[in-house]
Amino acid sequence: MNANVNEGTVKEGKGEALIEVLETKIAFLEVANDELERVLLLQHERLEKMEMALKELRNALQEQAAQLEGLEPPESEPPPPHY
Repeated sequence: MNANVNEGTVKEGKGEALIEVLETKIAFLEVANDELERVLLLQHERLEKMEMALKELRNALQEQAAQLEGLEPPESEPPPPHY
């Protein structure tokens, strides 16, 4: 009977060690997950800023294109006096 008691204690010790290892791994995974969430949020914010900047640039280019369309082509102007 004494052998069974020792065997049970050994198994409990291994089980507790395994639980401790798993808890440690979970703790590291939680930290890594938090860091990934933080980086993802920063990337999302940067992407939104870039999309807004791109939209502003697109609008500015469209405005300039509209202004250029309203100008007469250079051929329609008389040549400068030195020609």
